[in-house]
Amino acid sequence: MPNIKIVSGTLGGRVIKTINNPNLKPTPSRIREQIFSWLRPLKINCHCLDLFAGSGSLGIEALSNGAKSVVFIEQNQDLYNSLYKNCQELDILESVRLFKQSAENYIRRTKDERFDLIFLDPPYNKDYINKLLFKIIDSFCKKGTLIYIEESNFDFSEFDDSLTLLKETSSGNSYGRLFEVKI
Repeated sequence: MPNIKIVSGTLGGRVIKTINNPNLKPTPSRIREQIFSWLRPLKINCHCLDLFAGSGSLGIEALSNGAKSVVFIEQNQDLYNSLYKNCQELDILESVRLFKQSAENYIRRTKDERFDLIFLDPPYNKDYINKLLFKIIDSFCKKGTLIYIEESNFDFSEFDDSLTLLKETSSGNSYGRLFEVKI
């Protein structure tokens, strides 16, 4: 089973165990390190959403760096089970909520929840960002919500004027951008 090392914060150096799954593409450690150097310090009582959670590395890094809570959305049963087990082993279950469902279902069914930080790292080549971003902004964001979007270096999405680009980085096939919601 491959491992992902938590790069910073109170859980820094601990390991997230992952399973072999062709759909799993964890955010490279160099990019996670960059993201959290941009985000530190996290807002007090930061409430985070990790859509398409996979290994949960982004949400777990957020908790490690001071987020109060994280909601993980993962529809693949094996990935969900692995994420749950990692949260249990890291002793963070009291700070997380895990949902085994698709991001589309979560977005459609969840009402009255606002987040300070959202990680959107869907499978590449499925056009999820263009299909879901407006709904995410409309349903879960407030002015100042930060959204980190990761996609392929070879397939860039266009974003509307409700987002301000703050930072961008790339590593290998991953291209990440941090936005702030202006609404």
